[in-house]
Amino acid sequence: MRTGIVSNSTICLPLLHYLQSAGRDITVFSAESTVNEKSAIVSFCTQAAISCTHEKSSGRSLYDWVNEQRPDIIFVIGYSEIIRIKRFTTITPVLYNVHFGHLPEYRGPNPVFWQLKNGATSLAITIHFISENIDTGAIAWQKEYPNEPFFSYGYVHQLMSHYLTEGVNHLLELHRQKHTIVVKVQDEKHAAYFGRPTANDVCISWASMNAVAICNLVKACNPWNNGAITSYNGFEVRIIDAEPAPSNGRIPHLPGTILNTSGSFLISCINNEVLHIHTLMVNGVLMPGRFAAKYGFFEGQSFNNI
Repeated sequence: MRTGIVSNSTICLPLLHYLQSAGRDITVFSAESTVNEKSAIVSFCTQAAISCTHEKSSGRSLYDWVNEQRPDIIFVIGYSEIIRIKRFTTITPVLYNVHFGHLPEYRGPNPVFWQLKNGATSLAITIHFISENIDTGAIAWQKEYPNEPFFSYGYVHQLMSHYLTEGVNHLLELHRQKHTIVVKVQDEKHAAYFGRPTANDVCISWASMNAVAICNLVKACNPWNNGAITSYNGFEVRIIDAEPAPSNGRIPHLPGTILNTSGSFLISCINNEVLHIHTLMVNGVLMPGRFAAKYGFFEGQSFNNI
């Protein structure tokens, strides 16, 4: 039984290492962008003696690769093109898509961002059959886990690269033993689609976001966006690490007002809540919040929306 892996991300590397170590017959189709004409997936496969075709370098399409390599099962782990099942002519493998979020609640290309930004109580990795419509196929395997306060966008993807191995191995074993794959049909009543984050989606709205919502956005923006974006005296500021802080009966201020720069960098939020900023970035320079006054942040002045 030959297993095909289609991916545009190094998140598949732990899985490839596991499958190769387990002696699986695997072939890889890399859609990864190259850096200095090099692909991390191709480099890994070359060193591990795994058959690998790079989409851009080879000039071959996904459908050409399937006809050449003839995998029995394919797992798609990030691919920007819609896969058209009708275009498989010589062979039609079993097609699975790996989705890093709840389905059908978080359809779309970046579910980790939206689950973190929305403060979902739990996150999920879902493996479903590929159908003609995006993220709509029956669910074959899913793992749900709590959304922890220490999670960030980058950490969640690292975590799910290991959960990915668990899910793929489970399904491969069922196929190898010729067991029936028990599926769950998605409930369209709960379906929602989220697109790629826009510039507005990564910016803080001081007038509408409470302290928890701001912290959720910070989690969702690290490290890929270097934090959640706001403005101070006309300069773009990115908040890298923050947490809600006790208000301690402080007199309400306008949201975004700097309350304290002496040891703790405290900002007023709606509902008389307080945000404690631990780390921020200005012009690419990381700044500890406890030194905010040294960097020109003063009590009484305000952050503003971009």
